[in-house]
Amino acid sequence: MTIPSGARKLVSEIAEFLRQSLPANTMLGARLKFVDPDVGVVMIDGSQTPNVVSNRDEEADCTVEIDPAIPIHLKMLHLEIDQGLAFRRGLMRISGDVAVAVRLGPLLVRSRASGAV
Repeated sequence: MTIPSGARKLVSEIAEFLRQSLPANTMLGARLKFVDPDVGVVMIDGSQTPNVVSNRDEEADCTVEIDPAIPIHLKMLHLEIDQGLAFRRGLMRISGDVAVAVRLGPLLVRSRASGAV
């Protein structure tokens, strides 16, 4: 199977955005993973300060499945689309502790307010 370059690019963009955007002095408090089954993962280990973003496929408290055919994940991270609305409309799949994914938004808002993004 050939993996579309857009899928690789999406995983890379999510990782880079999170590395630049998560505040260094506030931890997520859990491990959150974004997964494209054909390409790879972006893992936030928020069990420590600062949060560590990597591409290691490890166990997570919450997993968000990303799909390059539905280009909403970067828009949600940029706070252009409400994650709750996307979830209710079935545009994203979450397994595990959904509260972990919900906690990511306020961290990104705080980071944006401080001028980090």
